[in-house]
Amino acid sequence: MLNRLLSLFLVLMNGAGARAQEKIPSPEEFVNAICHTVVDSSQSSYYLLGGTDTCRFVRYDYDEWAQYHLLEPVPISILNELSEKVYLSRYPYFWKQHAMPTATLINHLQADSILSLNPPDGGNPPKHLVFSFSLPQFTDDGQYAVIDLNMVCGGRCGLGSTYIFHLTSKGWKMIGVYRNWSA
Repeated sequence: MLNRLLSLFLVLMNGAGARAQEKIPSPEEFVNAICHTVVDSSQSSYYLLGGTDTCRFVRYDYDEWAQYHLLEPVPISILNELSEKVYLSRYPYFWKQHAMPTATLINHLQADSILSLNPPDGGNPPKHLVFSFSLPQFTDDGQYAVIDLNMVCGGRCGLGSTYIFHLTSKGWKMIGVYRNWSA
């Protein structure tokens, strides 16, 4: 009897884990879903570095985020979970071109060539931009995600931000943004 109960428990737990995993999109699916929010949506495609950056959401000041950077209340437990996921996921990841139809994956040398086409004075707005994303991290329930975006338009032109998203019935909604750097 005990063996049957244990087997039933394991089957139920595996099913629950599989359902939770179904809720979490692949990194490419997530970037495709949010890129119109953080990348200029007037362009039909964008240049993306082929490998991921490191997300900066390892340590954060909850009071600062709550006061200045969150667009809606987020429990500290959610931010802690995202921060822990970022800390534990420091491995390289390379985007899959076939899964990202609006991105053109490039390497660092190609990025330098593309950016050299911008006018030396910076031109406003710059004609050529190169983006890089960190690997998105999700809460276990798949309801929240954090990702870094860096946009470079030249040697002294660009910005980097950390974004927090919440999954709603209408899709991923940006609920927090923190500017990490700008030039």
